[in-house]
Parts: sequence; structure tokens; C-alpha cells
Amino acid sequence: MKRGFTLLLAEDNQNDVAFFRHALENSARQGQLNINLQIVSHGAEAIDYLNGQGKFANRVLHPFPDIIVLDLKMPRLTGLDVLRWLKEHQEYKRIPKIMLSGSSQECDIDEAYRLGVNTYFQKPVSLDEFRELVHHTVCYWAHTQRPVILPAIA
Repeated sequence: MKRGFTLLLAEDNQNDVAFFRHALENSARQGQLNINLQIVSHGAEAIDYLNGQGKFANRVLHPFPDIIVLDLKMPRLTGLDVLRWLKEHQEYKRIPKIMLSGSSQECDIDEAYRLGVNTYFQKPVSLDEFRELVHHTVCYWAHTQRPVILPAIA
């Protein structure tokens, strides 16, 4: 059974954000899925989003994500820092986490998996490959059964 979801994208490169948004919109349209894309530009902002703090306090406008896609190298806090934070907060342990990075360094990949990432993708260089990767990712997660995860109440 396909269902929609809220996806939190943490990405500092605006070109990659535009590519991701375009590919996601195409995949959602093809799959007749309702995907709510929420975007933050660095790891600290991702944590604020997850905590529902500051400009993300309104959960109607900024619903708790069903899936998180992280860039590895971002300002302030990296994708690895966000994974580390998530690992320290057991209530968020079951959120699917995807790393989408330009890095193919084994130490980055190993550390991401050690910190609980579910999948690690190296960013494709061509727009067509990027579209295909996002499409397969969206189709996969749209068909999965995921637990309902409620945000922690402070």
C-alpha cells in the first residue's frame, strides 16, 4: 500500500536542493503520492526542526518528519552530528535516515552507519542519475510500513 509522507531534507547546497525538489515532485506525481518536503540548510536547523523549536514550532506548517535525508558536509553541524544527536535521543531512533553525500570516503560511510543511518548514497553527478535515485528512494519508502513516531514533548 502506497502512502504519502513528510520528508525532511537537510542540505546546504541550493543547487542540490533544487535538483532534489524537482526530482521529488516528478516522482510524487508519477506515483500519485502526497509528499510534504520540508527543507533546512544545516544540521543545527535540522535539530531545531526535529525539536519543534523557533520557526519550526508550528507542527501544522512543519509536521514531524517520517523520513530524514541528510547531506554529510553542512555548516554549523554536519549530517554526522545530526545522526549522533538522533542516536542520543532514543525517541527518534526509528525514524528512517538517509545520507545523500558527495563523499565516497570509507570513513564517512562507516561512521554514518555506526551512527544509525539506514542508507548511504553518493550524490550522482548527472541530473538524470539524480532523478533516478530520488525516484527509487521515494518509491521504496512509499511502499514500506513505518512506525508512527511522535515528537518528544519538552
